[in-house]
Amino acid sequence: MSGSSSTAGPATSTTGAANQQGWIGTPLRPPPLPWGWAAACLAFGWGAGSLFRLRQLTGVNVLDMFGFWCLVGAGLAAARFFTLLQVADGRRRLLDAVDQLPPGILRVALPAAHRGPAGRGGAEILLVGSNRAWVLGTLDLSAAARPRSARKQLRRACDLLQAGARSLGESLAAAGLAWPESLQPVLVLTRRPAGGPVLEHGCWQLNPEHLGRLVLQSAEAQGSPHVTERLTAWYAAAAAGKPPRPEDASDAAERRGRAGTPSRS
Repeated sequence: MSGSSSTAGPATSTTGAANQQGWIGTPLRPPPLPWGWAAACLAFGWGAGSLFRLRQLTGVNVLDMFGFWCLVGAGLAAARFFTLLQVADGRRRLLDAVDQLPPGILRVALPAAHRGPAGRGGAEILLVGSNRAWVLGTLDLSAAARPRSARKQLRRACDLLQAGARSLGESLAAAGLAWPESLQPVLVLTRRPAGGPVLEHGCWQLNPEHLGRLVLQSAEAQGSPHVTERLTAWYAAAAAGKPPRPEDASDAAERRGRAGTPSRS
C-alpha cells in the first residue's frame, strides 16, 4: 500500500533513448492507481462488519469499540484512495497535454539535482521554445480547501517553484543556454480548477488543459538542433552530478560531425 503521489522521475535509461520518445531525459510517467488503499478500505470494512457480528453473538461490548475504529480506518483509507486517484488523473492529463505540444517544443524531464518535490510546487519539467522556456511544477491542492489555506499553499508553492526556476536558469546559463526572457515558472493545479492561465504570486497558474494555450501563444514552435545538443549535454552533466560547461555541447557536435564525415584516403 503506497501513499506516494509523486510522478516518477528520470531513472536509469539513457538520454538518447529518451530523445527517441520526444523527451530529453527519461519521459515522466503518471503514478499508478492506488489500489492498495482500496484494498485497505475493503479490509477495514470487512473487519468492522465481522466485529459487529461477533459482538451480537458473544455479547462482548468492547468489540463495538474496535468495530467503530475499523469504520474510521475504512473512511480514512477511502479518502486517501480518492485523493491519490485525483492526483494520478491530474498527472496523466498534464503529461497528455505536454505530449500534445508541437514537436518543436523541447521537453526535458529535469534530473534529480534540479527536480523538486512533486505535488508541492517543485520543478519537474522544462519546456523550451525558440524564444523562451517554461519550468513546470505541480500542486495537489484540493478544490475543497478553504480560501485562506489555499492562498497560503499557492504562495508557498509559487515561492518554491520560483526558487527552482532561478537555480535551473543559473545552471542552464552556465552551459550556454539562455533566452531573451528568464525562465517562466508554471504551476499546474491538478485537483483545483483554474479559470485559465493566471499570473499570480509570480507564477502562471493553470490546469493541464490550459498548457497549450499558454505555451503556443508566446512561443514559435520551431526546433533547433543547436539548442537540443546543448540541452542534451547539460542534462547528461546534471544527471552525472558534474558542473555544466558551454563547450560540452560544441565538443559533442564536433565529434558527431567527424564521425559522420567519410575519410579521404
